[in-house]
Amino acid sequence: MGCFYSRRIDEEDVIYDMTPIRHLPVIFVNGVPGAGNQTVAQTISNITGYTMIRPGELVRMEAEKDTARGRLIADKLQAQEDIPEQVTVDIIKETMLMNQDAKGFILVGFPKNHRMSNIFNRQVKWPEKVVALEVDNEVAATRLQNKLSELGRPEAEINSARQIVKEAAHKVKNVHKRFGGHVVTLDSSGNPKILASTLKEILSDTIEKCRKRESQLPSAASAPTVAPKSPTPKAPIVTSPIENTPILQTEITDEAT
Repeated sequence: MGCFYSRRIDEEDVIYDMTPIRHLPVIFVNGVPGAGNQTVAQTISNITGYTMIRPGELVRMEAEKDTARGRLIADKLQAQEDIPEQVTVDIIKETMLMNQDAKGFILVGFPKNHRMSNIFNRQVKWPEKVVALEVDNEVAATRLQNKLSELGRPEAEINSARQIVKEAAHKVKNVHKRFGGHVVTLDSSGNPKILASTLKEILSDTIEKCRKRESQLPSAASAPTVAPKSPTPKAPIVTSPIENTPILQTEITDEAT
């Protein structure tokens, strides 16, 4: 069974059949804002060829849509309130289903809390690796302040960077505890070349498993011919459509990086 129901904002059940992507590897890149989530994720993407998914950016794009879900997110963002975890996971699921030809996925700055991770693990799959970024909170706060300043954010938001990092650090540690042996820690304040070398080493087993899996998949030419059978009626499986989903390899700034 690969189908999961989610309750949408308009109270209609939508079935997400995650079977088409469940065989693909998933890596979480998880650290506090300013830890370098985006930089590390891009490096992993360069090494593996996996598709990056930025949940924070997807949520903000959804807020621009004139839909029940979009309006809810916009209201939450305006009030500086947390987005419901299920809403974020649903948007990620839709994006993954729109990129079924990907080699794998990298979720940037995900998950934000243990509830979000539990929903994703149950409805999609467990990640192959959780790359936990380690960086001094003061360094992360300074980076975040600089990024917010570049984005032209209000002075009050820039000044709250230290508090944002402090609160995020507690949540991130709790998330990492739940993944046990899946977690690999990484000092994200190092030289980019050293960073890439370290990532190649800690992801070597995941990359090798992916290569073996790909080599075992039958090619179109070698696939056995199956005699057609009379169609058997079955209940339709509906995968949630998402219109005009962007290709996620474009450079988009995410304040959570």
